[in-house]
Amino acid sequence: MNDAWRLKTQTLPLDRPVLVGIINATPDSFSDGGQFSVDANSLFRVDLNAVVAKARALIRDGASMLDVGGESTRPGSEPVGEAEEIRRVVPVVKALTAAFSVPISVDTYRPAVADAALEAGAEIVNDVASGRYIASQNRFAEENETDFPEEMADVVRRRGAAVVLTHMQGTPRTMQVAPRYDLGVFDEVFDFLRRRRDRFVELGVDAARIALDPGVGFGKTFEQNWELIRRAAEFYALSQPLYFGCSRKRFLIETLRRAVAARETETALTDESKRFYEPLEPENIAERDAATAATTLLLAERGVRIFRVHNVLRNAVALKFAESLAGSRENSSSNAGVFRR
Repeated sequence: MNDAWRLKTQTLPLDRPVLVGIINATPDSFSDGGQFSVDANSLFRVDLNAVVAKARALIRDGASMLDVGGESTRPGSEPVGEAEEIRRVVPVVKALTAAFSVPISVDTYRPAVADAALEAGAEIVNDVASGRYIASQNRFAEENETDFPEEMADVVRRRGAAVVLTHMQGTPRTMQVAPRYDLGVFDEVFDFLRRRRDRFVELGVDAARIALDPGVGFGKTFEQNWELIRRAAEFYALSQPLYFGCSRKRFLIETLRRAVAARETETALTDESKRFYEPLEPENIAERDAATAATTLLLAERGVRIFRVHNVLRNAVALKFAESLAGSRENSSSNAGVFRR
């Protein structure tokens, strides 16, 4: 496993789980879009004071890194223009780097947006397309395509930045239409991440600056998402830090729905017992945050160290309990649980 992740100007220790707080400077992200909007006019404007206040709360709650996005990549989302994404992202990155010392990442697949954000002070590019977006051709390269213009890799190399390479089948607009993995989801995702890592290194990006994200929720079915989580530790054969973004995603809602359905089927309630029946509401954000925290613990036990989450506090508290349990185990045995290397 990797003990640290080299960023543009910093090094992020990975001796314990790292929480990445989400800052969505968008009007349409799937769970928190529009929270920094100045007004309801057609031109979306970001309230930078609100952004800094939110970031301060995330850091207080346990975030060691902040991830800024200017375009929603939820399934079926419509893209915004390059200039619009830069307009949203760059002032936010500047405000955050001026106010805080924690590293900032920019969530973008566009090379020009990444370049502008890195110039503004970002340390990391969080690229859902793993460098497959070719701005000069206005298209995404196919997953198995080779010898296309590596515009994002060039930006990352030239800026000396860190990068998260993510597996996404198709594009944000098409990825959930009909996910298909003829050789099996794990094998195909593993091979894709290996190929993209190797290509970035071949083009001069320092391997110590590359983290890998299997792309849970990005072109995967319910069962495929859970297979990637169950087999997360196997990705360490690639010798890179692992980065997971499960927070509030649809497969967690579906997991909760299935739990509710099973509960309703298995439990016949009398009128008297109904008043003691605790409701479980899969669409409720609090329920999704609880499910996210449980997933974070499952992945931390498998050695994953970097987690992109909406509710930092809920995940930090869950990890703190796990750390306390690991300490108790260490006192009584050689097994330190989640935090043992």
